[in-house]
Amino acid sequence: MNISRIQTQPGFYNTQSKKPKREFIDVIADNVKNPRDVQDCVAVPRGIFKAYIYLMAGSGLLSISNFLPQNWKGTRTSLNVLGALLGIVSAVYFAKPFAIKGLSPTVKKDLQK
Repeated sequence: MNISRIQTQPGFYNTQSKKPKREFIDVIADNVKNPRDVQDCVAVPRGIFKAYIYLMAGSGLLSISNFLPQNWKGTRTSLNVLGALLGIVSAVYFAKPFAIKGLSPTVKKDLQK
């Protein structure tokens, strides 16, 4: 027979569910002045939005590296590599909804009024 001790410390085994981790998109959505911009009838999947962010950041880094002087070869090379990597990541996020079926739809079925 197995006898276990009585737990006197409340919350020793935490049975409460954890809150989901907030992403940077949630922070942007919370700070939007017009809530209709976020809750419109056509929704953009999070992956597509991330792809735009990565694409803009990558192209920004590539353009900054082109404006640096020629004698800063290490900085130019690292910015070029980082910009290219961000471009590759954005391509993955763009292609993911089309390659994997059943991800988030692009049109909301129920409109919030």
